[in-house]
Amino acid sequence: MSDAELALLAALAPRLATDGEGIDRGWGDDAAVVRVDGAPVVVAVDAVVEGVHWHPNVSGPADVGWKALAVNVSDCAAMGAAPLAAVVALQRPPGWDRAHVEALYDGLAEAARRWGVALVGGDVVSSATGALSVTVLGALEGRQAVRRDGASPGDALVCVGALGGPATALAEIEAGTPRTEGLLAAHRRPPAYPEAGRALAEAGATAMIDCSDGLGADLAHVCRGSQVAAHVEATALPVPEGLHAAATALGRDPWELVAEGGEDFALLAAVPADRAEQAVRRAREAQGEVPAAIIGEVRAGPAGAVRLQRPDGTLRDIAGRGFEHGRTR
Repeated sequence: MSDAELALLAALAPRLATDGEGIDRGWGDDAAVVRVDGAPVVVAVDAVVEGVHWHPNVSGPADVGWKALAVNVSDCAAMGAAPLAAVVALQRPPGWDRAHVEALYDGLAEAARRWGVALVGGDVVSSATGALSVTVLGALEGRQAVRRDGASPGDALVCVGALGGPATALAEIEAGTPRTEGLLAAHRRPPAYPEAGRALAEAGATAMIDCSDGLGADLAHVCRGSQVAAHVEATALPVPEGLHAAATALGRDPWELVAEGGEDFALLAAVPADRAEQAVRRAREAQGEVPAAIIGEVRAGPAGAVRLQRPDGTLRDIAGRGFEHGRTR
């Protein structure tokens, strides 16, 4: 998230609800947590916009529908919640005929089946630009929501999911080099890890976020909220097959793509060091063969500072580095 985006959010903050009666978590996290008849309900909303989050030459309409739901399921996962139901607002430009819209909803329905989400309604409006805004409701099932602001020095940093695939795939497209389909698939149909999110919560995660804007940007959110710093080991980061070869062909620094690219939707969690190995094991057992690893540690230091130690031992400041929503892809 760019400095301009952070400034805009700061300007909007006085108009938004914070924690209080009936609100366990207001603005400032992956999702809000509100009380309905005394029970906590997680509320996540996100939009995907043509030209910003997908391009029609890269993603088909069913891919777009899948992605629109996946990004919200991922936000629920970062709170340790189980996604339950969703509503969809579709902005339909003139070029989207009935078949196109039905294909979008086929993708939504496929993702909904994958994560056990009921599509319960929504809205359709005419628009100059194609976009889908999805709101997902989730249940905590007796758990406490895992916020961004609970990390402490000495906690281990755990990552569930591979990093760098979508950014590398888009770099290949922009450069006109051959596409690595395994990397491109993660952009078209991103994963979400709600089962792993619940496992991390149950293993004692003190803070968690989904990696949508990039490792550096999102880990900096956790560090600022928790008033801590973070140290990350590049060699420990889960990286998809084919990324290093693709980065070499592009003449790009692979660690820049891995740590700063965004759109990975991996889960980043701070976990007490003595529970970290258990947390990784439980996340793998819950989610299947998903990459999961301890990637570094939380340290005392300037709030929001994130340092990446590269394989040659040099340190790179990656705080705040990631996808900026103000530019198109």
